[in-house]
Amino acid sequence: MRRAILISAAVVLAIPAVGTPGAAQRGVLGSVRRAAQGAAVGSFAIGLDKEREIGRGVAATVAGRWHVVNDAALNDYVNSVGTVVAQQSPRFTELPFRFAVLDTDEINAFATPGGYVFVTRGALELMESEAELAGVLAHEVAHVDRKHVLEQLRKQNMLQGAQSEADLNGFLLDQAVGRLTSVIFTGLGRGDELESDSIGMIYAAASGYRPDGLVTFVRKLQQNETNPRRGRFLAEMKATHPAASERVTALERQAAAAHLDPGSGQLLADRFRRFVRRR
Repeated sequence: MRRAILISAAVVLAIPAVGTPGAAQRGVLGSVRRAAQGAAVGSFAIGLDKEREIGRGVAATVAGRWHVVNDAALNDYVNSVGTVVAQQSPRFTELPFRFAVLDTDEINAFATPGGYVFVTRGALELMESEAELAGVLAHEVAHVDRKHVLEQLRKQNMLQGAQSEADLNGFLLDQAVGRLTSVIFTGLGRGDELESDSIGMIYAAASGYRPDGLVTFVRKLQQNETNPRRGRFLAEMKATHPAASERVTALERQAAAAHLDPGSGQLLADRFRRFVRRR
């Protein structure tokens, strides 16, 4: 039986507006939103209700591996920042995006179908600003938008025995949930990760954050790979993502192509430190 999971969908904290995007961000954001709206999945249509049902099952399994931190204020803060960037998503009105912190030193973040997004405590401890957090959460929102995890049902031929969405119940539903959970832990393709980096940077910039938040975080991943303490907590992320150096190069190229000023937007390091309690 899949474990039940509750992730607050309410934005409890009154997080002030970060800012508004400039003309360059608005233009690129429009093309990104149109591309995301064109995303499709599977040999037959999977509707929103079924996507949410699958996502709840996968999210419950992820939270079963690492519990959500017992810190309401921290979860509410992350939920608030996540909601700000998720508002740039073309799927924001159709999915109840929800965010939570996993209580583990592992440095990673995950997104499931249906809009459940997790970031680990270890990843938060590596960050130094809200802009970095926004970039990481926006990357995960992009996975949901592009249906990268859900699309694995077709790519890996996981739908054997199902002729339509109505067949995805009982054993077949549990099987799909289990296989998609494995996908989250073993990793998506290089192209999916680089695409989510690109879209995530645009979402964060359009929300008023500094565009370089995500690339700053990825550089920290690279710098800590040989760190005696943190290096071992990066093993899973290294195994499931393109090399940090490749991600940095691609993000910098994307920022230049989109005419994003890395020094524009809000960093919000002080606010981040107020809410993220170091342990």
